[in-house]
Amino acid sequence: MKRSNAVLVLISALVAPVTEASRTLRASSALQAPDLSSFDLSCFMQKDPAGERGGSLGKSYRGLASSTVSGRTCQKWTADHPHKGAADIKTIADKKMRGILNWGNGLGNHNYCRNPDQEMEGPWCYTMDPQKEKELCEIPKCPAHPRDWSDEATKLAGDIEAKDCQCMDQLYGSSVTTKDTAVPLVLMGLTKEFKRCTCPVHK
Repeated sequence: MKRSNAVLVLISALVAPVTEASRTLRASSALQAPDLSSFDLSCFMQKDPAGERGGSLGKSYRGLASSTVSGRTCQKWTADHPHKGAADIKTIADKKMRGILNWGNGLGNHNYCRNPDQEMEGPWCYTMDPQKEKELCEIPKCPAHPRDWSDEATKLAGDIEAKDCQCMDQLYGSSVTTKDTAVPLVLMGLTKEFKRCTCPVHK
């Protein structure tokens, strides 16, 4: 009996520093926010682009930012501690119908910034700070698309004068074959007599 107690004391003496070290390591790594690339951080849309609905004010944001503007760590959306409100929000999936993407709220078992109810002017989260319930995240707004495709198409249609399919000259230069632009018949597989070329077989 004394021997088994001595063994237990020895094992606990050896395991305690390892357990304490792993606990300390886990706590320090949890406090350090990982450096996110611009791809991971992304940006959020202020207004819905064409083909999307319900994603304005960052509701469509699906980036990996998980800390607020003041540096507070975000609480998991499925957790009810320290703030109960996060777990009370029901998850709504994104849906695509008839070519239109209807954004859900992007919530799940994670602590990434979201704007599930478009309550704030951008993505936010519940914080791990018991004194601060919610806070905006530091995520940039996406810039407007640099090109207006419909405007460019209208302008291009106005620049092309031909009203039928005979606009090749205007788009690509001349379509007339000259001695400088002609393709030799041999390249097309024909002789001058317009017969198929038969190449000699070399053995």
